[in-house]
Order: sequence, then structure tokens, then C-alpha cells
Amino acid sequence: MTIQNKQQAFTTLNTFATARVQLIKGMRDAGYATVEECRPIVIEWACSKTKCKFNVSESTGKVMLDSKHKQYEKTKTVVRDIMLMLQGTTRHAETKANTSDRTEEIKVSKTKVKAFVQLYQGLSIDEIKAYHAEALAQIKAMTK
Repeated sequence: MTIQNKQQAFTTLNTFATARVQLIKGMRDAGYATVEECRPIVIEWACSKTKCKFNVSESTGKVMLDSKHKQYEKTKTVVRDIMLMLQGTTRHAETKANTSDRTEEIKVSKTKVKAFVQLYQGLSIDEIKAYHAEALAQIKAMTK
């Protein structure tokens, strides 16, 4: 890469590096101070850009995307990305390692549950309660 490419990249980064801050400030200036207040207007804006439809619940007044519309998935992604920007984060791709680790944890949990069921046979109530408390603690630790 040349110095010119680098300068062009820096100019682009300088232009968009403050975009999140400008978005948040602009929404606050427009009267939308919280993420919850922003969501309905973000949905309406995204629908105007993607030509998707949205619905307003008669009972709650909640603005929702029309999940049957052909542009639903595209619009949902736009809304999600804007909302994540407003929250100060971005979406992250799930790595295969994380997925396989989680699958392995679930397999281990199922094995432990099967073993736990077998332990009930011939045990007193107090013994069952003790085993139950230990197994429950392990399951809770794995699901955090």
C-alpha cells in the first residue's frame, strides 16, 4: 500500500470514527434520550429505507416490523445494527470454536443428568437432596 492509500484510509476512518457519537448525540438532540425511546423511530426509519412495513400494536402502542414482509430480514438487520450502535456496541460473528465448545458442554450436561437420574434409585430423601443441590449448582454454572 502506498502513503496515498494510507492517507485515504485515515481520512475515511476520521470521517466515520465519530459516527456513533454523532448518531447518539443527534438522537438525544431530537428528543430520544434512551435506547427504548429510539427503537420505534429507528424501525420507522429503517422501513422507509427498505420499503418494509411495520405495525403498531393497538393494545400496547409498540412499533414492530411486519415479519411477513419480503424485506423483513433485511430491515431487521438494519434496525439491529443501528440499535447496537446506539447501545455502543456492534454485532460479533459467533466463532465455530465457541459453538463447538457450547455443544460439548450440552453433551456433558445431558450425560450428567442421565447419571443423576440413575443415582435416585435406592437413595434416601436427604441423599437425593444433596445430590440435587450439587447437580443444580453445576448446571447453573455451565449456563452462565
